[in-house]
Amino acid sequence: MSKSEKKLMFKPGGLFENGCLDISNEFRKALTEAIRKSKYSREQIVSMIEMLTNQSISKHMLDQATSSKNGYRFPAEVLQAFCYVTGSLEPLRVLANSIGCEVIEPKEKKELELMKLIKEKERIEKEIEKLKKEANNARD
Repeated sequence: MSKSEKKLMFKPGGLFENGCLDISNEFRKALTEAIRKSKYSREQIVSMIEMLTNQSISKHMLDQATSSKNGYRFPAEVLQAFCYVTGSLEPLRVLANSIGCEVIEPKEKKELELMKLIKEKERIEKEIEKLKKEANNARD
């Protein structure tokens, strides 16, 4: 069966539920809140986004994307610049959380890297001990 012949089945309570990933309202709220908390006006935000991404976006597009009308979308290609300019990771967090992922703050990244290294160090130390025991047993 080819990919084009496969059809997704939407089952209540199953893996695919109709609308289970609809985050439109939450995403719009996150965009709006990020703008509200930002030190920049909407005009400044879109101007900086355009400068950073070389993508054309207008204040009107931003206004539509944050309106209550569901027909308008915010372009994903400029979301990272929006978050950078506004200083808010919340729009990214909304998207990531919807599929069970987390967005971490830059300060948390260092802690996570440290924890990974400590865990790797412990794994290596256990492997070294195992090899030492095997070497000692081979001598006996």
